[in-house]
Amino acid sequence: NSAMNQIRYGQIAKYGANRGDIGNKLGDVEFSKFGQMIGGYGEEVRDPKDIQPALQRAREAIAKTGKCAVVNIWVDPNEYAPGTKNQTMYK
Repeated sequence: NSAMNQIRYGQIAKYGANRGDIGNKLGDVEFSKFGQMIGGYGEEVRDPKDIQPALQRAREAIAKTGKCAVVNIWVDPNEYAPGTKNQTMYK
């Protein structure tokens, strides 16, 4: 999600919103390119409805070539990871 949000939210809780982004924004990284660089399959997914078809294409590419596949699924950088919002450090 282009951010180290578990650290970011802890910083926001402790130091305030204007300090939350310090050292935690990673920028957009197209991880699918790593799969392509080593001769495998790579795809970027930004819409949840496209996840299943992308995973199917990745499985087909693996079956056809025997090489790796990387499907990079983009998520909202302001969302909490599942199960982390109720952790003690965010309260």
